[in-house]
Amino acid sequence: MLYIGDILNPHGLKGSLIVFSHTRPANAVAGYLRWYIGKDESSVEVYTVADCHQHKKRILAKLEGIESIEQAEDLKGLKIFVPEDEVEVDEDEYLWQDLMGCTVVDQHGNKLGEVSALHEYGAQDNLEIKTTEDMDESGEWLLPFIEDVIVEVDLDARKIQVELLDGMDACFSPRS
Repeated sequence: MLYIGDILNPHGLKGSLIVFSHTRPANAVAGYLRWYIGKDESSVEVYTVADCHQHKKRILAKLEGIESIEQAEDLKGLKIFVPEDEVEVDEDEYLWQDLMGCTVVDQHGNKLGEVSALHEYGAQDNLEIKTTEDMDESGEWLLPFIEDVIVEVDLDARKIQVELLDGMDACFSPRS
């Protein structure tokens, strides 16, 4: 299952929901006919999406069987999942969860750490890379996930090779 969004609040009195989407673009969350909703993957219930659209800066959704604000309140704070095989990914695209835990090495083969998180800061996504316990210096890197930096992603080997451009050593924050 892929975690694609969160139910934030009810919207109106007839069971509509305000959704925070983790998809890119945000309105891609509307492309799934069924949502698997729960606290985690093991506790999901399946809902059919009757309507989902972007309204100003919000994503609003209506699920079949959710007809009142009280029913919508029961879903507040839950996560939205979809089966991974329903998500289409182009050859040059990656699911964030597939990058998590990958070992990151620089152009010389030096280990920088492992991907611990991904962040979207507008212009591009960024990899957060934390050093591992077996490394001499402890800290973290924040590297842009752009073509000039990412040389190769090998999901089978769980390895990402990057090229640290001039000045990118400033992307390292040591931990004491």
